[in-house]
Amino acid sequence: YVLTFKHSGTGHSVSFPAIIDSFSDTHSPVVNTKVFAGTPNPTITQGSTGREISFTFKVLSASLEEARYNTQSTNMLLQMMYPKLSVRGRPVSDPYIQVSGFGMLRDGTSVGSTQLIIQNITYSVNPDEGFIMAKGELHPISLTVDISAIAILPTDYDSEAPQPYPSDYPRYR
Repeated sequence: YVLTFKHSGTGHSVSFPAIIDSFSDTHSPVVNTKVFAGTPNPTITQGSTGREISFTFKVLSASLEEARYNTQSTNMLLQMMYPKLSVRGRPVSDPYIQVSGFGMLRDGTSVGSTQLIIQNITYSVNPDEGFIMAKGELHPISLTVDISAIAILPTDYDSEAPQPYPSDYPRYR
């Protein structure tokens, strides 16, 4: 896969040739339960649904150029966790990141990506797999990136009442 991460505030993007090691997608409704005297069953209402995603991918470098690119891309991805700031240091946009390139991340919109707020990025180097060295440089051959995030669910504002998915989204009957 080629995973692409795009920062919505700045428009910067990075791509990684990635091997997906693990993927988890959890959808959790927020429900309220009320119990009334004289009724055997509670009244249950759903307020919203949250989506948490976590995935791990491995990035391999076969040359010094690839290793430099992957190192720079990892550093840029870390910077994307922060909002775009004004000259006075105040946030002017949220740190939303669009991720594309892996079909399981699709959220049903036509753009083919999912918008996330990244909660955690952990990257690690496996020294047993070796390094690529050049004058004054040392880059890992293998880099593993672990991401956990909250997905921003899309909303279809074209319908009469806003829906979490477009009205033409595939349905199973």
